[in-house]
Amino acid sequence: MSSGTNRAAESDAVLFYGLAALLVFAPLYWGGNRPLPLLVMELAALALLVGLVWGRARPAQPSALSWPIQGFLIALFLLPLMQLLPAPLTLWADLPGREFYAGALRLAGVDGADFGWRAISLVPSLTEAAWLALLPPLVVFVAASCLSSQQLLALVQVFLGIAVGQALLGLIQYGDGADSVFRFGNTLMSGSASGTYVNRNHLAGLLEMALPVALALLAATVGHGLPRYTGRGRRKRTLRQWLARFSVNRINQATLYGVAALVILLGLVFTRSRAGVSLAMLSILLCTALFSTRLGGRNAYGLMGSFTAVGVGLAGLIGLAPVWSRFTYSDPIEDGRWRIFDATLQAVGEFFPLGSGGGTFEDVLRRFHPADFLGVTINRAHNDYLEWLLEFGLAAGLLIAVWLIFYLRQWTWVWKRGEWAPLRFVQAGAGIALFLMMLHTLVDFNLRIPANAVFTALLAAVFFHRPVEEERHSTRRRRKVGGDSEGEPVTAPAPAHEIPPENQINPFAS
Repeated sequence: MSSGTNRAAESDAVLFYGLAALLVFAPLYWGGNRPLPLLVMELAALALLVGLVWGRARPAQPSALSWPIQGFLIALFLLPLMQLLPAPLTLWADLPGREFYAGALRLAGVDGADFGWRAISLVPSLTEAAWLALLPPLVVFVAASCLSSQQLLALVQVFLGIAVGQALLGLIQYGDGADSVFRFGNTLMSGSASGTYVNRNHLAGLLEMALPVALALLAATVGHGLPRYTGRGRRKRTLRQWLARFSVNRINQATLYGVAALVILLGLVFTRSRAGVSLAMLSILLCTALFSTRLGGRNAYGLMGSFTAVGVGLAGLIGLAPVWSRFTYSDPIEDGRWRIFDATLQAVGEFFPLGSGGGTFEDVLRRFHPADFLGVTINRAHNDYLEWLLEFGLAAGLLIAVWLIFYLRQWTWVWKRGEWAPLRFVQAGAGIALFLMMLHTLVDFNLRIPANAVFTALLAAVFFHRPVEEERHSTRRRRKVGGDSEGEPVTAPAPAHEIPPENQINPFAS
């Protein structure tokens, strides 16, 4: 028993520190969006996977992934591999969208073009690369789901520290000018903050996910851990009890989270990303609505605290409104984005329902390039949903729909009445962050950036996490109400202070 416990503890430690190292490394070199850093991330994911398999010899924990989510992950992992299955060229040419390319192969006189075999994907090497790029976010999600609640909270704080560091670097870049050495040679984003990313919008993607998490931790810290008061005692709090709310440790924590949220918000503003600032305003609105009535686990500050939180949130929105209209940067791609969408939709119709193959977007869209969109290479759809539909077809649409169902269903579990623990706040913040990323990816390709894909996977693991303590409590409650493990009903306990029958007679009665 002790050897198994030690092995479990060692496995959890390996997973935690391995995940922390991967998260810290992910954005350092252009957000991982280059072959070398992506290769390092893929190797690190494989090492984490080995550690995960080595530690799974212990019994399954109640917080393990549910079977539907496991099925979803397996389907996501196998989808690119399915597109690498070979087919005879005669059959391959009859697949949606392949006839044009089969004719080109015959005209080019490719050896064996009349009877050879080809993978379903148009460019198998690109599909293999797309499959390997899935490993880091998938492994991060699975490994983070196996951590305890305390370790997961610590990992969220690591993520928050990364976001604060990127925001501070962005502020230095903006203040230091276009020739700043802190831009590390990135001349494309000379007028805005970009951190260690190539594109300002990708830094905005990281910061917009971190902002609701920081606000969630701030809301959880303010007033958390206060003594409970019921009945008349609620109206008789002494001065000492009121001052007990403001312990030095709690004030320090709230100050740190408040400063972190402010730095992240400023970093978002100075990215000059329209989508980023817009989603920051939406984040403040959603966090105000969700957390204003749950400060400190329950509303420790009463109705006045709720009004104060709403006032602060509305003041933040009012302050950001002129920033959005006057300070944000107009993206030159914005005017042509609808033409890119239109060309992508034409390609989707051509290759539906099988898709063209993972990673083949740029090569395929050359055939559908808008005639009036000259001098530009379209390497992304600036809408991940359309790009997935083009590359993976109907299967991608089904997976997106299943993800939305999982996401909405999880909110019904996260949003519970009663007092919230800090993890529940973080889960709600992670749910808001995922919603913001789902909106942002309608007009950008943040999920194609390895670092942001890894951060999104971490927040998804936080959002879908089921704490062991709550699982045990719900199991114990079901047994108490419905019966024991063998199906027998549980009888109600006898009253603790029952008066014996002989003492119920008044001896002085006539």
